[in-house]
Amino acid sequence: MLAAPLVAAAASAATGGSLLTPPRARAEETRVLLVSSGGAADAGSAETFPSVTAALEALAARGDASAASIRLSPGVYFERVVVPASLAGDLVIEPVAGAAPGSVTLEHRTSSPYEATVENQMPGSAGAVTLRRVVVRHASPSVANNYAAFAQPGSALTLESCDVQSDTGSGVAAEGATLVLTDCAIHDCKTHGVAVYGDLLGEFGSGAIARCVVSRNGGDGVLLRQGARGEVVGNTITDNGGFSVELVDVREGTTVRDNVLGTGGKKPKPAVRFGGYGEEDVVNENNREV
Repeated sequence: MLAAPLVAAAASAATGGSLLTPPRARAEETRVLLVSSGGAADAGSAETFPSVTAALEALAARGDASAASIRLSPGVYFERVVVPASLAGDLVIEPVAGAAPGSVTLEHRTSSPYEATVENQMPGSAGAVTLRRVVVRHASPSVANNYAAFAQPGSALTLESCDVQSDTGSGVAAEGATLVLTDCAIHDCKTHGVAVYGDLLGEFGSGAIARCVVSRNGGDGVLLRQGARGEVVGNTITDNGGFSVELVDVREGTTVRDNVLGTGGKKPKPAVRFGGYGEEDVVNENNREV
């Protein structure tokens, strides 16, 4: 049986619908947990925590699947944020109301391999995770699986208005998962800006990237491969070391439309590069090359 977001993605592909439809809330009431980078903002409140990890542990122990919002006071949180597979319920991680843009940072720089700054392990059938208006910084000495933000197989991860950078790997990645990026800046990553891979069978996995700026990454701006389906719409993708958009063995329904795409300056290259199967099923239209 497929996880719920993957079922939805498959149905969307069959009907021609968009991958950008936001997850449906699973509860009318949302539990709010407050986090302060300087320690517990209110030691007398059971709903206030010194770290995102502590708040996630409290949610995992609650024994229900109600929706939750972890709200961060301005500051830099030096921690690795892993949403565990044991958690259930839609989750939003975002700044407190009124926080200035760019005032909340999640940063994880480590000598250990394979450690993303933000990683979603919760199955999509249990809930979806949204990261909103947060700066993400990352470094981990991995040969592979080297991402600042990562959606594990079967999960559902959305980033809204986030700023993401990795010293050692790709900015945002998904493997056999559902990934949605809107109004984000993905920049100055050592390898790809955004990488979306299908599952091992090349049948599931999707990425929707809309109204984002993807620039100055060492590899491709956006890479879709191994049976992934993608919607790349309304973005500015320029000044990347690889192709602006690379599509390798993508599924039917993949769309690249209404983007500004870089071609490599003095040594021009295709803005959209195709490889393997699926090119005949891709909608590639109304993109402006610069």
